[in-house]
Amino acid sequence: MRASTIYSFLLAAALSGLTACNPKIYSFTVNPLSTGQNDSVRVSWKAKGDVFLLIRDANHPGSGTARLHDLNLLVTMDGKTARYTLHTDSTVRLHLPGEDSLVVRKEPDSFSEDILRTLILVASLHGKEADSVTQVEVRIDSAKDEIAFRPKKSGDSLLAEGTNNPARWGDNFGILTVATGSSRTLAVTHSNITRVLNPDDPPDEGFKGTPVKGDWSFQTLMTPGEKNGSQRLPVFLKITITIKHN
Repeated sequence: MRASTIYSFLLAAALSGLTACNPKIYSFTVNPLSTGQNDSVRVSWKAKGDVFLLIRDANHPGSGTARLHDLNLLVTMDGKTARYTLHTDSTVRLHLPGEDSLVVRKEPDSFSEDILRTLILVASLHGKEADSVTQVEVRIDSAKDEIAFRPKKSGDSLLAEGTNNPARWGDNFGILTVATGSSRTLAVTHSNITRVLNPDDPPDEGFKGTPVKGDWSFQTLMTPGEKNGSQRLPVFLKITITIKHN
């Protein structure tokens, strides 16, 4: 056997040994990604090493900076439910087997808060760590959000269309109101409904009850400067929505 062949073989074996000593996360799924205050979230994973799950809460972006209340999380795995207190500015840490699933939900209380919940799966082995991060939006009724798409020219108009992430929104939330998210008048189409939204109008209830997820289309007339190219096109056309838990 040639020396170069022996070297390549030994190098491959060494690299294989190093890889075998590393922690690894094969899969980590969280569903749904947007929930109401008392909805359950299913977490599934497969990883190599010493595995644990971190859960921490923060104010949802745009909801203010008021201090969140302490809450209790109910974690069900293999038919058994355990109760964990999640204090403000702290983290719940759950030690897990290498592969399984669990369900997390809040123990019902009198508080309703707009929360961004971060779940981090960590695998540790021989002093090394691998991690995967997912964020779940825990929303209140009448919470505000935005839907935005990049526009393109369509005749004398700008047209922005796309699908509002079904994986993020799922079936948990519907529309309460819609308003234009800029100083432009927009013709908005969704769920076979079209409404014209003017900047000075109050929030429109024409889409009330339709799903937040799905296909949306925004259309607006171009300004003279946009038509002749002397004025840059807006980066996004957007609407502001308020939502309701179904």
